[in-house]
Amino acid sequence: MEYASLTLLVVLPFLIAPVYDSIERKVKATIQSRVGPLGPVRSFLQSWFDFIKLLSKELVLTSYGIALITILELVLVSATALILQIHIFASQLQWTAALLITFLSISSAFSLLRAVVLDNPFSSIGAFREFYIMLAVEGFFLSTLAIALLIEGSLILKILLFCAIALSCYVLSGRTPFDIAEAEPEIASGVYIELSGPLLAIALYSLHIKRYVLAQILSYTLIKLIGITSTNFALPCTLLLTPVMWVLCGVVSIMLGRTRVDIGPTTVMKAMLILVILTLIALWLTVWFA
Repeated sequence: MEYASLTLLVVLPFLIAPVYDSIERKVKATIQSRVGPLGPVRSFLQSWFDFIKLLSKELVLTSYGIALITILELVLVSATALILQIHIFASQLQWTAALLITFLSISSAFSLLRAVVLDNPFSSIGAFREFYIMLAVEGFFLSTLAIALLIEGSLILKILLFCAIALSCYVLSGRTPFDIAEAEPEIASGVYIELSGPLLAIALYSLHIKRYVLAQILSYTLIKLIGITSTNFALPCTLLLTPVMWVLCGVVSIMLGRTRVDIGPTTVMKAMLILVILTLIALWLTVWFA
């Protein structure tokens, strides 16, 4: 029974992530009084239909390096998702937390790497924007995630960790106003400008898997904040809460306006710095009074 549960847990992110994206699109369209995906089937499977359509297009390569980096990005993001499932299933294995943080940090750099190697000014602009976001959030996110996964602390510490992780997960998910690297509302689409057909499908699929990982991390952190530690309860609660967190991030994104490229990362860095300082103080007090 455990092997069947683990197999289902491992396969779930790769099947369900595009479904969550389709639901987010439908919810956002409803809030904005748009039509969105039509019918009950497309409301859940529109992103899968989009992937199939892109995969059927002609493969046009401007560089074999782009294809390799895009595929490696998907492999690393997929490995991150698998490690996260294993950690939730067997949280007593602390080495999985270290492995999760390592793969998460490596996978985040591949969209930046792909944009940098291209001889395209729009792609270079997208790469610099991606770098600004990573510089503002990535280090704080990984450190607070490590503390949340490996250390049990006071309620105040858990709340501060959750706030830092929630902000980081939202920013790294590439939603408004922090989608400045993709530049989706602009004429050129930033880091995706040289991608089309199957490669674009792979890149977007990687983004959906990454958003699933971030939503699940946020859900798991909230479960730990509440105090649910037993795997028998933490696992199903996390799986049920993940789509809620995903859609909630989507709803928040349509309530936020655009931001200037220089202001957005700076504002996030200031907020993260304050949260991390407060977290370190709370951690020091927890150790001091232990």
